[in-house]
Formats: sequence, C-alpha cells, structure tokens
Amino acid sequence: MTALLQSIEGEVRHGKQLGRTIGFPTANIANSASCIPTNGVYGVEVYLKNQLYNGVMNIGNRPTFNDGNHQTVEVHILDFQESIYEEHMNVKIVFPIRPEKKFKSIEALIQQLQLDVQYARNQFKSKALRGVS
Repeated sequence: MTALLQSIEGEVRHGKQLGRTIGFPTANIANSASCIPTNGVYGVEVYLKNQLYNGVMNIGNRPTFNDGNHQTVEVHILDFQESIYEEHMNVKIVFPIRPEKKFKSIEALIQQLQLDVQYARNQFKSKALRGVS
C-alpha cells in the first residue's frame, strides 16, 4: 500500500453512521483532493480544533457493508467522543495498517477493527518512545 498523498483534509460530514453501530464511530471527511491514497486502513494523526489526536483511517468503498461503489474517507479518532460535524480536519498518514477487504460478517469486521486499533496504539506508543515526530 503506497500512499499518493501524505495528508487529507476536509470538513467532517454526516455519513450513514454505520461505524457508530458497531462501536467504531468515524468522522467522514468531505475530501476535495483528486488523488488520494490507495484504498486501505492507515494509522493517522488528526489535527482538529488546534489539537493533535491519533486515529485509524479507512479509505475505500466499505465492501463488507455492500452499500455502493463510492469511495469514502472515514477516520476513527482514538479515545474521542465529541461531536465534530462541520469542523475542519487535517489527517496525516503515519503508517499503513492493511489493505481494505471484504469480511464474511460484521462480527469478523469488528474483530479486525479491534486488531487494527490495537496495532495502531502499539505503533503510536512505539513512535512516542523513540521520540519520532
């Protein structure tokens, strides 16, 4: 998974709120860039309201939900609960996690998302211990 851009920015828009129903609420970014990174899951740094947060971003068409072939950019901000609709967000890709894939069930997707989040947490912790910015 090679990224074409190192960051994505845009306004947080209302989505279908599917992530919220499975325990992984996401901020849907209305992205105006013509070329965005390859579909997949990434560890990201989120710049929002003059604060920096860690997160996990999915770029793709959500094949497990089978809800169309349109590309979405969705960010799950770790340890974050605020409503941020209409806020401007800048997302910096820090590392790839995995390619996007279709899962056999929502339960299998949830299990993978839990692993993705744990992997991201470990990567961010390791990065902080090394003093990498």
